[in-house]
Amino acid sequence: MFWYKIKYHNGRIGYQLASSESSLVYGLVQQGTWRFSITPWKPQTLDYKSLHTFFTELQSALQSGLQLNQALSHLALSPAKSNLSIICKAVLSQLEQGISFNVALSTLVQTSASPYCQLLNTQGTREDCNKSLSLSIDQLNALLEWSKRLLKTLIYPFSIIQIALLILIANKAMQAKSADNLVVYLLDDGILYLLCSALQLLVIRSLYLGNACYWLERYSQAFRLTKLFSLLHTTHQSGVPLQQAIKSMPEYFQHHHIKKEIFSVYYTLRLGKKYAGSFPDHWFPKESAIALHSAEQDGDIERALTIATLEHEKRWQSTISLLEKFIPALCLLVAGGIVASALVALYAPLMNMP
Repeated sequence: MFWYKIKYHNGRIGYQLASSESSLVYGLVQQGTWRFSITPWKPQTLDYKSLHTFFTELQSALQSGLQLNQALSHLALSPAKSNLSIICKAVLSQLEQGISFNVALSTLVQTSASPYCQLLNTQGTREDCNKSLSLSIDQLNALLEWSKRLLKTLIYPFSIIQIALLILIANKAMQAKSADNLVVYLLDDGILYLLCSALQLLVIRSLYLGNACYWLERYSQAFRLTKLFSLLHTTHQSGVPLQQAIKSMPEYFQHHHIKKEIFSVYYTLRLGKKYAGSFPDHWFPKESAIALHSAEQDGDIERALTIATLEHEKRWQSTISLLEKFIPALCLLVAGGIVASALVALYAPLMNMP
């Protein structure tokens, strides 16, 4: 499926998703529309941060008394947030074609963030939609907050690395015995400085947009389980049955092992096995394992999910606190190595070292 931008003869602009340009033209002609122009359109898909902004603006409009379509129409007219207004126009055009809001929005969101569109309940009342928006915003807030913590951790050591590189460049410049040597030194060290600065800017931008979740999911089991149980607990609280909630969980992950575990749990539960024999042992640690065993008697797994969510959150907070200490120490070690090399080069002639 591809997105197309449609400009009608009266100046109105629309956006539609179609399998091909010819099928879109055929559909418009069937509707009695003859005068229009079509161009391929590549939307600027929403990431975690921009999706969070979109949900927040949409919730604000709903709380002011607007219905969903009215809220989207209001946001589509906003000149301040141009990309969000275009996204709203595209969603509205899909709603006019009978496509559900969740499906329409998912096509305009990055693959990693699209599952959060499925948390929305747009088929009920405005209050139901507002409540589901709050749940989605809370989940995205947690992801962005973890990235923000790592970003704050890196600001100081990145600054120290910048200063260390400038000291190295200044030292090499003072050691230059001729203008030619000075140009060579500045060129070599300047390239190193630019590469290091570009890498730092990429890391800062990635963390600012909430993309630390990709790295954390890949390398940290504590993060994966915290994210899983937070989503599972939230989805189950919203009234979704446990098996259906588990079935939707693989969409939120890129990591192969956790997806395999989730599918295994889902199909084991489908076969009618008990809770304790269906879930991996590390999913329900400590007291939550006892609560899970008790759930087999009364059928209420909500308490086990709550305890497991809190336990995994506690473990993840310990892990991220460790990262907040380790990452700056590693960066300062790099900066120290750069300064040390500059000092050795500066004092080598005084100590007659080769």
